[in-house]
Amino acid sequence: MTNKNLLRKYPQFVVQYLDALLNPRSWAEKANEMLEASKILEPRLREYWNVVLTNAKEGRYDKEGEQPHIPPANLHGPYFIFVSYALEDLFKALIIRRRRDEISSQFLQTGGLPRLIKTHDLVKLAKEANIDFDIKEEDILTRLSRQSRWKSRYPVPVELSDIQNIIKYSDGRPYFIDYYEPGDIDQLSAIVQKVRSHIA
Repeated sequence: MTNKNLLRKYPQFVVQYLDALLNPRSWAEKANEMLEASKILEPRLREYWNVVLTNAKEGRYDKEGEQPHIPPANLHGPYFIFVSYALEDLFKALIIRRRRDEISSQFLQTGGLPRLIKTHDLVKLAKEANIDFDIKEEDILTRLSRQSRWKSRYPVPVELSDIQNIIKYSDGRPYFIDYYEPGDIDQLSAIVQKVRSHIA
């Protein structure tokens, strides 16, 4: 059964669906739930980097046979997923606020989530939401998108081409995108605040 047929079969759900779809606040509330979950993981990530950086400072990775301090489990993947989905919903809240009529029309034509907001590409969504960002922000948004699409969930990507870990950014230069760094948490917090300021 096509999505358009579903519109005819379940007309009682159309208004309910549209009310939630076109309400920027409902998208922002979902984002807030995921950000709250991410906060639970933050102390573990900071502890992880504290141990890793201490080991590096003490030269323990260079000393054969000497056991370095053992870091806690690396939870960057789940953390990146929560933050990625939260930012995705915040961007979509802004897009819906600006293009409500277009999104409503697309839903009524297809009976499904409109193409405009179906993507998980945070760089594309940020542009659609009219959020300016620099190369460093583009880098972390690109890394977040990769993590949420597959890297933090599957051992391999759905599409073979997605396994590549060097891509060109908007400045035309190639960048390595398969890494985490100690400053990610603070940078993501700043980006979230930046996007929230546009919503407020």
